[in-house]
Amino acid sequence: MSEEKGQNQSVKKEGGSRRLIIILGILIIVLLVAVIVILLLKKEPEQAQEAQQPSGREVVNESRIVLDEQSAQDTLDEMRKQVEEGMFECSMSMEWTFADGHSESKDAFVENTSNNTHPIYFDVVLDGSDDVIYSSPILPVGTQLTNFKLDVPLGAGTYQALCKYTLLEDEESQEPLSSANFVITINVLK
Repeated sequence: MSEEKGQNQSVKKEGGSRRLIIILGILIIVLLVAVIVILLLKKEPEQAQEAQQPSGREVVNESRIVLDEQSAQDTLDEMRKQVEEGMFECSMSMEWTFADGHSESKDAFVENTSNNTHPIYFDVVLDGSDDVIYSSPILPVGTQLTNFKLDVPLGAGTYQALCKYTLLEDEESQEPLSSANFVITINVLK
């Protein structure tokens, strides 16, 4: 009989502790839900207040542009056209050899390809300086320049230089549209 009493007491203790754990679990869940609801309700007025306060940036123009499919395509086409007008294809040799500082090069070659739409010219500047050692004439679309000599004679040696291209609106106005630089090597043999 005493064994039955011990088993009943342990069963009662286990049942009571299970109930306590379940009640604590429910209380924790209720508290978490309450905290979440309070935080959400508190956050909404703060967001509304933030929306009313200025961000510190000045609004220059409050008008908004709404693009439909056609006007978006028109805008993209215009942007592509502007980029294309400022681009050009370059065809040139990257190493130029001169027998001496006063001779024409037999391998220097620069072309304004027929794929381009604007005339170009270029200046050659020694690397690390502002010394222009050659200025080309304007090259219309589809023309090339070969067998030219430097404007400033160089002594024997190998030189790094920048070939600075300028794309022009047209030959008459000579208004620059864009520019690009290419590194070239100049070899003067004697």
